[in-house]
Amino acid sequence: MPTTFHVPLDERAILLRHGVPVAALEPGRHRYWGAGYTVTRFKLAELVFDAPAELRGLLPVGWYGEASLGPRQRGVLSRNGRPVRYLRPGIHRFWTVDPSVELRVLDVDQPVPELTDELRAVIPAGELVEVTVLQHQRGLKYVAGRFAEQLGPGRYLFWSHPEARVAVTLLDTRLQQVNVPGQDLMTRDKVTLRLTLTVEYAPTDLPVSVHAVADVRDALYLEVQLAARDFVAGVTLDELLEGRDAMTRALEAQVVPRAQALGVAVHRVGVKDVVLPGEMKTLLNRVIEAEKAAAANVILRREEASAMRSMANTARVIADHPLLLDLKRLETLEKVAEHVDEVRLVVGKDGWAGLLADKPST
Repeated sequence: MPTTFHVPLDERAILLRHGVPVAALEPGRHRYWGAGYTVTRFKLAELVFDAPAELRGLLPVGWYGEASLGPRQRGVLSRNGRPVRYLRPGIHRFWTVDPSVELRVLDVDQPVPELTDELRAVIPAGELVEVTVLQHQRGLKYVAGRFAEQLGPGRYLFWSHPEARVAVTLLDTRLQQVNVPGQDLMTRDKVTLRLTLTVEYAPTDLPVSVHAVADVRDALYLEVQLAARDFVAGVTLDELLEGRDAMTRALEAQVVPRAQALGVAVHRVGVKDVVLPGEMKTLLNRVIEAEKAAAANVILRREEASAMRSMANTARVIADHPLLLDLKRLETLEKVAEHVDEVRLVVGKDGWAGLLADKPST
């Protein structure tokens, strides 16, 4: 009794008799007389296949292709110009019955080719590292854990594979602030106060700032804290309050060189706030009040002395010129008359005689 096999257009088959390969079957209807016949089928749509050498030996040369990819190579199989399979290192066999099937070999030591959506879809995510560095950022590229290069703003694509895993760390290069709040410090004259400081800095050498310390912000925090303790311990409270600029200069002189060694530039170290204990604040307020009162008294005495000197000068002039006194009296009467309805002038007998004597004859 014959055995019949049907092979569709999208398949190829190997005929076996009693488990031994005997022939390759093309699409169509195949009939064989006898017993023990079976077939092993291959789907062409799967494109890549694996078969023992005994089966491959029966496949016509034009049916399939073979590619051997080295450790630094990758392959992309395309059909009708569209990528459909991604191949890693090793030996790969793929159907070439369709003449539109092509193999493109890529070298991971070369730049990544331009990625289309179709190509991006077939390449596994772990094989590529894609990163975008913004204008205010810089990227540090590491290959197999070793620093390789610094990346400026832009879009980057890198191969990443077991022999050379790639990682990119993005860092912000904008001006940043570190607040050092609530530092309880003691001055040289044993006054305890609380300082709040601030530091403005920007990275200048990113590889150094990342590799020198675990955290640049924590390192700067500690440097400013220690510098403030050293300065405050060497000055009195009055010197501190009167010379905040001196403190800023002293802090910068100590912090800036250390920051440069960490790969950052310190733009400013400032004293944000000085908080004194309640009793010290009350005492200082009393001192300030006393100083202001003393200053006011000095000004008052100075004005009184000036007024007395002016009055003495006026008295001397009037003594030398008696008529000025009469003019001054008339001036005063004129000012008074501006504010009253009637002014009566009463003079003595001698005053009238003087006025009549001075009156011209008519």
